[in-house]
Amino acid sequence: METTNSKKKYYHVNKKYMADALNFLGCKFYKFTNDDGTVYSFEDNEKFRIALTGLNQLRNQLRKM
Repeated sequence: METTNSKKKYYHVNKKYMADALNFLGCKFYKFTNDDGTVYSFEDNEKFRIALTGLNQLRNQLRKM
């Protein structure tokens, strides 16, 4: 569990389609390559969290149809 003092500044996404969707919603990412493959890094702020939450809610809603 993270505490307030250890809050990370960046949030990493491994899926390109998720990164592209968040980018479409206005969240810019940095692209890195490591041993596990490509990682998309977003600045972890309120705007990003709103976009990520909304996108996940929409995905879950559409899966139920």
